[in-house]
Amino acid sequence: MKNKFVPGILIGATIGGAIALIDKNTRHSVKTSIHNVKTGQRSNKPSKVTALVDEVMYWKDTLEEIRRNNPELERSLIDAKDTLVARKNNKQLGHQ
Repeated sequence: MKNKFVPGILIGATIGGAIALIDKNTRHSVKTSIHNVKTGQRSNKPSKVTALVDEVMYWKDTLEEIRRNNPELERSLIDAKDTLVARKNNKQLGHQ
């Protein structure tokens, strides 16, 4: 076999998983998770990814609402950004 990378990863993961299962709490957690997957039960606690996606969507919706309800605030922020960018560009041109 020429490429030993993938088999090495699989062997390492298997050994790492076996070592992790030495801990009684880990074995119990894995056993419970497998049982829940087999029986179709879902955890009441949202996953960290789901929680992060929910948080990002909340802030996205909040910003969109602010933009819709305050067009003059949005315009002021854009003008402020443009002014800062112009000042930065002028400083860079002056130092060259």
